[in-house]
Amino acid sequence: MIEFAGIKFRNPFVVASSPLTVKPFLLKRAYDFGAAAASTKLTFIKQPFYQKLRMYHDPKVGSIVCVDRRLDLGEGVSLIEETKKLAPDLVLFANITHPGEDLESWGYLAKAMEDAGADLIEPNFICPNLTLTAERLGQSGEAGGALTGQSPNLAREVVKILKSAVNIPVVPKLTPNVTDITAVAAACAEGGADAITLAGAQLSLPPVDLYNLDHVYELAEGASFGSLGGPSCQLQGYAMVAQVAKRVDIPIVGGGGIMNWQHAAQYMLWGAQLVTACTSLMWYGFELIPKILDGLEKYMGEMGFTSYEDLVGRALYNIRPAADLGMIQDTPVVDSERCNGCGLCLRPAHCYAIEMKDDLPVIDSGKCLGCGICVAICPRKALSFPVYAGQGGRR
Repeated sequence: MIEFAGIKFRNPFVVASSPLTVKPFLLKRAYDFGAAAASTKLTFIKQPFYQKLRMYHDPKVGSIVCVDRRLDLGEGVSLIEETKKLAPDLVLFANITHPGEDLESWGYLAKAMEDAGADLIEPNFICPNLTLTAERLGQSGEAGGALTGQSPNLAREVVKILKSAVNIPVVPKLTPNVTDITAVAAACAEGGADAITLAGAQLSLPPVDLYNLDHVYELAEGASFGSLGGPSCQLQGYAMVAQVAKRVDIPIVGGGGIMNWQHAAQYMLWGAQLVTACTSLMWYGFELIPKILDGLEKYMGEMGFTSYEDLVGRALYNIRPAADLGMIQDTPVVDSERCNGCGLCLRPAHCYAIEMKDDLPVIDSGKCLGCGICVAICPRKALSFPVYAGQGGRR
């Protein structure tokens, strides 16, 4: 059990707003596999255009959603009402946006979702598929989605309207396509936001088919900038969560590229109370949820943590300005029993500290920069830093 924005969750796992959350039976399935919460498919009063889901996929890198069908108000209300009948204990975030200049309509939309049974309102300040893609092409577009999330002042005003319209928590979902994510998060907090969601969605493009230049996305003519998901989001995601956690005293839902329990634990250690995933579930199914939760539980036991709250922000003490980093002096050592003399550690172009002698690498400590690349790329884990000997997970 974990408490977030005044609401109790049976665990920290939230299914992100996506094609996974567009039907009541899918939401019920997510709950049955262990999800504590889900964010419903993005809802408008009336969506500005209708399309079908088109994506790019590379499981080693990530996914890009360039377009998808969203929900009109009546569909969004029905989704929440029907889901609450099927899975009454599933906590529902109502993911909403309004692309017009009449900001009061945000309040009208949120109130309708609250009345339908939503537990939290998740104003969508993240989606690049609405107007940000048009804006980046030099075309005008009304504020909405990521364009709202790029303006601290506009985000603050929308949150104020939402807080005045509903009695349930308001949790803005912020775009990473900004200069300073903490400024937008702080503005939302000033407007009264109860929490923040940070999860992927960097504006992206797939590679072009080198032998068919017309082919970018499957089953689509032309290409649009899209929303990035999957493994390539992880490192940026950790940084966004840690930045906001250090600056703003507000709960965080963190995600972007969560593929296993280790990634979920990382987000929580960097400051997220809840974790959210989409791409991994679209690729590998809701069966991934219990694996992530089981892994978290085992990790907590190994570390002596008694609750999910014990994980939250435990790594933040490490964050400091680059000038204040302490330098540890150490040189990798070679495990001769593991090393097969492949010579891969000689490859880094900047390194001149390693040479082979009798089919084993020899490292000159006076020349070694301590970059750790040789340790990271060794396929047999034959290189390690002595300073980390005996510490789990370090080599």
